[in-house]
Amino acid sequence: MAKRKRGGVARREPVLFDLLARDRDRVLEVLRRHGVYFDAGTVVTLSSTPSKAAAYHAVPDTKKFLRDLLKASRV
Repeated sequence: MAKRKRGGVARREPVLFDLLARDRDRVLEVLRRHGVYFDAGTVVTLSSTPSKAAAYHAVPDTKKFLRDLLKASRV
């Protein structure tokens, strides 16, 4: 379960698989633009949350990355 900060509502962060299912092309473009690359064998990246993927790939601006991903995955 997600940690709550200062009484906020805990929400589960989607994994990249979920975001890709919504709009593959737009989400792939955001991943590429922020330097998150993977191949067919990189299940760790795709099965992780965007925050963890940003950490794994040393994304310089995590907040922008998360905003861009959520925007790209809206259906």
